[in-house]
Amino acid sequence: MPLYAITMLAAGIGIPVLAAMNAALGRSLGAPMLAGVVLIAVGLLTASLVAITQGPSALVKLATAPKHLFFAGVLLAFYVLSITAIAPKFGVGNAIFFV
Repeated sequence: MPLYAITMLAAGIGIPVLAAMNAALGRSLGAPMLAGVVLIAVGLLTASLVAITQGPSALVKLATAPKHLFFAGVLLAFYVLSITAIAPKFGVGNAIFFV
């Protein structure tokens, strides 16, 4: 149980760090949406590598999973793209506060 708490604390700390880093990448590239795409692509690669280590059993069940649950990916993209575009203009602290 303490490992869960520590993991979630680290995830919570990571949210404003993620927002600040991706906003900076968006400014550096001059294209916040591209920074969001890069963030999601790196996240996909990382999550895929972790999933591969878990074995193929879940992949088999993917075709039968309820399709409406895939909408979570749309919500993730909305969060990443909106925070990346808005944080540089609104401030990372303000953006995270309103989230």
